[in-house]
Amino acid sequence: MRLSKFLFTAATGLLLVGGQGYAQDAEHKSATFISGGPTGTWFPTATAISEMVNENYAGQPVSTIPGKGAIGNPLSVGSGKADFGLSYGPFLLAIYNGNNPILEQDGLKNLRAIANVVPNTVQIVLAGDVDDNAFASVKDGGEVRIGVGAKGSSNLFGIERIMEEYGTDFAGIEAAGGTVMEGQQQGLLDAFLNRQIDIYSNTVGTRSSDLQQALAARDARLFDMPEDIRDEMVNNWGYVKYDIPAGTYSGQDTPVKSLNLSTVVFTTAEMDDEIVYNMVKEMAENRSRLISAYGGFENWQPDMMPIGHPIPTHPGALRYFKEAGWVE
Repeated sequence: MRLSKFLFTAATGLLLVGGQGYAQDAEHKSATFISGGPTGTWFPTATAISEMVNENYAGQPVSTIPGKGAIGNPLSVGSGKADFGLSYGPFLLAIYNGNNPILEQDGLKNLRAIANVVPNTVQIVLAGDVDDNAFASVKDGGEVRIGVGAKGSSNLFGIERIMEEYGTDFAGIEAAGGTVMEGQQQGLLDAFLNRQIDIYSNTVGTRSSDLQQALAARDARLFDMPEDIRDEMVNNWGYVKYDIPAGTYSGQDTPVKSLNLSTVVFTTAEMDDEIVYNMVKEMAENRSRLISAYGGFENWQPDMMPIGHPIPTHPGALRYFKEAGWVE
């Protein structure tokens, strides 16, 4: 009896070593996950991911720290001041490539993508009397009155890039007699409702209340982006094609071609494969915990993680994506 009890205890211990008990006994050097400000959505997102990863290791090796946003975070991770980060795909691509307006030096080629998380969608509302070709007409003198977001915002960045793909810029709009209104979204929405501008834009999750109001309060429609412009935004700036489904907004009977601005978890090539694999695995298997951290994950599914990586994907993430059958 005593021998049987000993054998049973030993076998149980071996099972623990091969399972969760072993994972929790594993160690990893300290790592920081740089996010956004404590009151934004990136901080709780990074904190939830860090906590899930830490369940695989002894202690709490991954800690979340506030960051400086979509441009500052890749600079911090790429220079070794942080280990993981959150950023937007276009900024990651620009910093990876370098020698551009975002990073006026050689690119940080050590950056690696881990997972695409909650995307924001480029949504442009045209007043009823605005022609579908309004943006294309600017370089020939067409007049456009548009709200583009606050200086430094992802929305202003995206609209500026779109206008460049149309062969003009904000100065060109104003030179043609149009208006480029910068500022916070509520002020731009008021300007659209008061007919001070005729085009309202925001890069945010679909069904956002401001877009619902813009579409309901005036004779207005969502801008259906031409395919060639979408192609250029994907190839040159790291956006992802996205069709806003029919019925997303009242009166929207057909899908609308647009773009997604990916939010990407990233690290460097030097980060070991195992912790990156565990990070992706935990995110895939704990969607409800991510939703609890940030409600935007309601519109996210784990198989979206490999989509639209603007820079090379870390091998640890690829390992999980292949196991899940999401990539070849």
